[in-house]
Amino acid sequence: MSIFMIKIIACVSMVLDHVKYAIPETTCFATKYLGRIAFPLFAFLAVEGYCHTSDLKKYYQRLIVFALISQVPFMLFRSLLGNWLMLNIMFTLLLGLIAITVFDKFGKKYYFSLPLVAFIIYMGKLFCVDYGYYGVAAVFTLYVCRHQKFLRIIIFALLNFVYYYPRLTTYYSFSNVISYLCATLPAVLILAYNGKLGPKTKYIYYIFYPAHMLILYSISVIL
Repeated sequence: MSIFMIKIIACVSMVLDHVKYAIPETTCFATKYLGRIAFPLFAFLAVEGYCHTSDLKKYYQRLIVFALISQVPFMLFRSLLGNWLMLNIMFTLLLGLIAITVFDKFGKKYYFSLPLVAFIIYMGKLFCVDYGYYGVAAVFTLYVCRHQKFLRIIIFALLNFVYYYPRLTTYYSFSNVISYLCATLPAVLILAYNGKLGPKTKYIYYIFYPAHMLILYSISVIL
């Protein structure tokens, strides 16, 4: 499975996850649960981009530019959920990449790098980015465990358990167990990654992300 195919799966999953908020009548198993697959795949794609970019500075600049472009569409879309005071997922990925960069720069000085990484992860909650501390930690975890594929599944499953545990103990525990399993599934899916790029679609996700939210928000307003 190439990077291109992972992007397609992630984008389809993201639309499934978001469409139920714009059109509540579409709520079903696919929109309720399969949408959980999207973010971990995008986190993986961010890590691969970091590892293979020829110009890290430009990679950061591109992420910052599209994070700013996406913020208004994101806030409009989040207004459908009644909670629009958040930063979009591009900022989540950006914090994750900063944590990775810090770890790479000071990796052998664990007494210095790990507290810094922990603080950057906490910034995910402090700055109210989408997926909070979990989103930043997911990016970092997928990077640190990138060479140990099965360990990556175990660590990612544990991270998801910590994140979903408060929900798993609620009355709707069965539903949240399914959400947890679907959120962990990407760690297994990326075992099929063949290391190939596939068709070059450098800016598709960057453009698709704010565009699909604007479209869904417009549909919701019209309906």
